[in-house]
Amino acid sequence: MIENQGSIEDLQYPQGLQLATILISLLLGTSLLALDATIISVATPKISTQFRSLQDVGWYGAGYSMLFTAMTPVSANFYKYFEPKRVYLGSIAIFEIGSVICATAPTSRAFITGRAIAGVGAAGLLQGAFGILTYVCSLEMRPLFLGGVVSIFGLFASLGPVIGGVLTQKSTWRWCFWINLPIGGAVFGLITIFLKLHGVDQTTRNLPLAAKAKKLDIPGIVLMMASVTCLFLALQEGGITKPWGSAQPIGLFVGFGILLIIFGVWQWYTGEDATIPVRYLRDRTVIWGSIYLFWDNMASYITIYYMPFYFQAALNQSPLQSGVSYMSLAVPQMIGLFAGGGITTATGQYMPVILVAQIICVVGCGLLTTLTIHTRTALWATYMVITGLGIGLGVNVPHIAIQAVMESDNDIFIANGIASFFGQLGGSLAIPISNSLLLKGLQHHIPKHAPGISPISVIKAGALDLPNLSTSRTAIEGLREAWALSVSWVNILLTAVICISLPTALGMKWLNIKKISKEREEKRVPALGVGSGKGNMPDLNAI
Repeated sequence: MIENQGSIEDLQYPQGLQLATILISLLLGTSLLALDATIISVATPKISTQFRSLQDVGWYGAGYSMLFTAMTPVSANFYKYFEPKRVYLGSIAIFEIGSVICATAPTSRAFITGRAIAGVGAAGLLQGAFGILTYVCSLEMRPLFLGGVVSIFGLFASLGPVIGGVLTQKSTWRWCFWINLPIGGAVFGLITIFLKLHGVDQTTRNLPLAAKAKKLDIPGIVLMMASVTCLFLALQEGGITKPWGSAQPIGLFVGFGILLIIFGVWQWYTGEDATIPVRYLRDRTVIWGSIYLFWDNMASYITIYYMPFYFQAALNQSPLQSGVSYMSLAVPQMIGLFAGGGITTATGQYMPVILVAQIICVVGCGLLTTLTIHTRTALWATYMVITGLGIGLGVNVPHIAIQAVMESDNDIFIANGIASFFGQLGGSLAIPISNSLLLKGLQHHIPKHAPGISPISVIKAGALDLPNLSTSRTAIEGLREAWALSVSWVNILLTAVICISLPTALGMKWLNIKKISKEREEKRVPALGVGSGKGNMPDLNAI
């Protein structure tokens, strides 16, 4: 909280019904984001089949993620310079507009456009959920509350594939996006009426609008979005529509590098008003936590978008069955999220949680590389449970660590925005890279297992139209095996990503949040003018 600012009442944490109302508002907003993140996973094969656009599957996730990624640090700055409640409501409105475009999309391109707009709103929803907790509770309790918020994400993430499967199978995949309207409307109304924030630092928020516009670093935003776009286009086109050695992918990679360098120089020159101020990157918890989230989110997105292809194309499951099967990963992930927050709140230690989580995850991901069409249900479900538990346990830790090393609300918004940016960048890059591997795998395995069928025809048909490609039962079984082995190629990438993430986690500071919270509260009491307190803030940079 910000010291010497506002009344004593303003600086007190909300209690009782007020606290419950704020948390319910955040939980509902997070559930909206979570449902949209996973409901599309089991619908993607159907959407790509209807639009005859398997080559666009990477963009169904990447279009959303690219804007989500680029706008994450930008939305953190909006929360810094404008009233958090208004920014949050605006994010819901943008998200709903994107959902309507997706629901009414006549073409694959229109659908991708809607996903991109929804990604802009999603960035604001995520940063709002993380940052608003700063005004709600002490540092000691934040891991539990953060675990609750993200556990709701896990719950609705697990329900998303099931709901998506029901809607896709019984009605139409378009209802996967129409469903966002009543939920979003309820969230918008609840937050408008009940969400009250106390102790908000008004120093930056009281600036004139022209000053705010200048401090929002518009040139930096443009440079970052241009750089990210070049990278995504290069990964989406390279090796799929254009050879890697052709001029277009190479030019896009060169453009990405040049724009990234210019962006970095501009951020250094702009200083404290930069989209990503350099001083935050000097804190080892922020930078290493961000790098960890890059790899961990990459792993999460791979499982979300590509395991349904194993269920539907390789195992011949319906979209509804695929959603139920995906819960074997999503439910343990939710349990891991809540357990990780509870353990950290009880012990004050977050680093042991993340290290155990990554070891568990490595085991689960390694087992997923062995999948074939003959893998028994008990085995692949066990592999999914292990993987989901590992991902869930560790995903919250960097945000908890940032709460420990950053004290003011503005610092927490920006630092979390940087960490989330890296996380979303990793998740976004996972989709085109994995899609390229999947298509390469199909081109490699189809001639071996179904020699009479063209890989191009299989790719164009999509995951759900395999029975229409041949009347031979043996050929169809061969195609399903080719799909299973191609998904296993993607899971090899998944395993490598998790292995890389393990040492990056070690770079964060080993702190005890119970101890830090106590010291902050002791310092906070005299600042409020109530009683006396002892203790000074620890020199976190010296730890």
